[in-house]
Amino acid sequence: MSILKAFAFLVPPGKGAGVGQPISGKEVGIGAGKLFEMLDSIFSGDASKHDFEIVFNHSATGEQYNECRRLFVEFTADATVENGLKIAQRLQNVSDHRSGLGLLFLISGTNGLRRRMVVSRFPTDQAVLAEVNEKGLNVEFLEQVFIKRLSSYKAVCLQHESPVNGFWKAMATDRQAGQSGEHISEYWLKEFLDADFSETPAAGTRRLAVALRKALKAHPNIDVKSELAHASSLASAIFTDKTISIEGFCEYFALSQSAKDAVRAQLSKSSLFGKNFKFDPEEFKVVAPFRTVEMSNGAILTAPNDEFENVFSEHKADNGIVTYSTVGRINDQRLARK
Repeated sequence: MSILKAFAFLVPPGKGAGVGQPISGKEVGIGAGKLFEMLDSIFSGDASKHDFEIVFNHSATGEQYNECRRLFVEFTADATVENGLKIAQRLQNVSDHRSGLGLLFLISGTNGLRRRMVVSRFPTDQAVLAEVNEKGLNVEFLEQVFIKRLSSYKAVCLQHESPVNGFWKAMATDRQAGQSGEHISEYWLKEFLDADFSETPAAGTRRLAVALRKALKAHPNIDVKSELAHASSLASAIFTDKTISIEGFCEYFALSQSAKDAVRAQLSKSSLFGKNFKFDPEEFKVVAPFRTVEMSNGAILTAPNDEFENVFSEHKADNGIVTYSTVGRINDQRLARK
């Protein structure tokens, strides 16, 4: 894996600012030095659980065309300041005062037989503008400013044997906003990249619900069952319209290792445990609409999964005896086979 070309662009915000401020750019020397070491660590790094797969959107008319992707393909084919500036200008057009001034790195190289491109943005401040003079951007000064902020950046990595035909999927991260898909900046994913998560909300949510349902049925330990049932009851209230992974779901509820393993065991591939998706409460209800508790005295309590803990009040005694209570009018009564 090797870097062929690298460029740095100082990108002021331009959204809502009328005429955008000029963008300074310069090629970064390939070789030794702290700045190159930083870029190489980002370029050569493997995907982690904090990274997530995205797909570039097609055009509004359904054509297989995406302007941001086109700029990436052109830069990979001809890595120059001019082609890099087009990408920097696109970023400027969607960056407002909240995003602030940013340092954009464009890195082109190879990974075996595949071409690889990494786009990374670091936050900065106006002080760096002092290093922009008539000769352009002073990249050497950046070593003093950005090495300390290595863990705070946005990035997207694309690789394919044929960028023209490929480069429709990529791995993205937002270490500046947080370490999960839930926190990724909308302007970075939706406006700059014009992309979305590769996992559809319905498919990811269905996988979570099915894994919870199967784990509840299969695990023999009643404490583990209680953990999973409690988490599933609260899922819709907590995660609606948020991006999570099954691993993130388990971590949010601080599930025990046994409960995590029980859920993971129900997945067809262990890698799905960390795959991000946007939670769909309606799909979750379709797969796991009701929660049922069977008591040792023969009683069976059932309520909508996301309302169970509101319908029934639970009190646990030290001896393991549990008391459930509820209040309401009788709507119906029936006899049924178990």
